[in-house]
Amino acid sequence: MINFDEELKKYKPALEVDDLQEKVGGSDVKDILEILQYLSTKVGAPEEDKTDA
Repeated sequence: MINFDEELKKYKPALEVDDLQEKVGGSDVKDILEILQYLSTKVGAPEEDKTDA
């Protein structure tokens, strides 16, 4: 059987939004945006080549 008292002792609450923002940091968001910009230019490049030909 499950011992609920023991399970409650093991419980750790999820990170709050403020804690999560500190963990993620602004630089990670910037890195993700740079990757998305790079991918969007690479995906868009073949279409531009087709219109020039």
